[in-house]
Amino acid sequence: MNNPFALFDLPVAFQVDSALLNERYLALQKSLHPDNFSAASAQEQRLAIQKSAEINDALRILKDPITRADSIIAINTGETENPEEKSNNDIDFLMQQMEWRETLENIENRKDTDELTAFAQEINQIRHAILSELSTALDAQHWDIARAITDKLRFIKKLQAEIERVEETLLDF
Repeated sequence: MNNPFALFDLPVAFQVDSALLNERYLALQKSLHPDNFSAASAQEQRLAIQKSAEINDALRILKDPITRADSIIAINTGETENPEEKSNNDIDFLMQQMEWRETLENIENRKDTDELTAFAQEINQIRHAILSELSTALDAQHWDIARAITDKLRFIKKLQAEIERVEETLLDF
């Protein structure tokens, strides 16, 4: 398994120094720029392109809190999970999901932009609270709890995308 933290010479931690990450990303990409390999063999050019793609993937992983958490869990446990293949057993959270979806559907039917804005703010606050829970679970090395929390974040991310879709629909009127 590739370790995106090692690629950027960063500690394996949920909190990432964004400025340092961006600085190291630019330095790595600059070193792999095609101009640097214009006189190199075809194989060296392919390796540079491959390494550049690896760096882009690592950056994507580290910038997204969900994939960053998944990576931390995998690095520490040696186990990777496919979130699409497992089910969420948190009945309370499943009920909450249904309530949120119903709320969003009602807002969309009423075409109430003020209520949509308030709902979006509420979900964003919940997202921040869940991110804090995730950070705590990862720091305490409670991997199963952290996995469950990343599942919640995946749902919140989808819900926020759905909120944006409704917002675009309402603004088109």
